[in-house]
Amino acid sequence: MKAITRFLQEDRSFEKKDSVKAIVKCPKEHILIVRRANDEGGGGEWDIPGGAIEKGEDQNSALKREVFEEVDIHIDDIKKIKDITLKIPESGVNSVMHIYSATTDELSVNLKPATWTGSDGKPEHTEYRWVSSKEEMEGLPMLDSLKSVVLSQLK
Repeated sequence: MKAITRFLQEDRSFEKKDSVKAIVKCPKEHILIVRRANDEGGGGEWDIPGGAIEKGEDQNSALKREVFEEVDIHIDDIKKIKDITLKIPESGVNSVMHIYSATTDELSVNLKPATWTGSDGKPEHTEYRWVSSKEEMEGLPMLDSLKSVVLSQLK
């Protein structure tokens, strides 16, 4: 949690510290999950593609950009699922993670190096999986509030 807190407090060029995340589904109802690099916020935990909304950017554009920047795939059929409020009162963090569903026909994932200042060009994620059942998610570390949304989209 300390790494996430530090990330959310960084002086970045975002209007808010809100983010967008995509539950990316391929045609056979598999969902893409990615594992955060150990030296990233939430290191070692599983996540879904997405990231911060840049200043002047709408959520839809931010989502498409972030998914492409992180995993090198294009998404469409984007639909809002839920907003998750992240509050860490002791550090003054109060942001919203906007969760969307999206589809892709691209099954080939390429974990791309990060391009934000201070990333040193290292990938934000170390591995990925296409999951198709709740059982596949059991035991995988993931932010609880995010995991419940992902699980709601699986059979």
